[in-house]
Amino acid sequence: MNEEQSYLVEVLRNAINAVYHEERFLLRFAQGDREGLEQAFVFRAGIHLSNMLEGTPYAALDLDSEYNKNHGNAKTSRRFPNGLRPDLIIHRRDSNAENKLVVEFKGWWNNDFDSDIQKLEDLTDPNDNYYYLIGVFVHIGRTEAAFRYFINGVEI
Repeated sequence: MNEEQSYLVEVLRNAINAVYHEERFLLRFAQGDREGLEQAFVFRAGIHLSNMLEGTPYAALDLDSEYNKNHGNAKTSRRFPNGLRPDLIIHRRDSNAENKLVVEFKGWWNNDFDSDIQKLEDLTDPNDNYYYLIGVFVHIGRTEAAFRYFINGVEI
């Protein structure tokens, strides 16, 4: 990992850890019959990430969730010709010149993450349209997250 990739991973990890340390932890429910809300977790991580990027060069870029556009068309890839929606991205809208970070999240309650891995492989592939600098798969655990990293279309 180069210096920029390491920085992006560090700030993402810090944002995710901040979600785990929130006073109103969102992965437990009083009724106990359900645990985990992936989209809510992504949203909270995005808020923390946005705050952590203030005052850095990344603040000039766009931080989006479920962003599925590519110059007004659907964001597609070789394995997803009908479109895809990355959970969280740092990029410049309407451009592929500054695609920095793409993140897919999956909670412990859902082990079907093959398509998320394929998305990260495609979106970081230098031969595809987007070529994100780094992709991160976040496996949301009950008390902490596990991470997998993708650069140049392959897991490292």
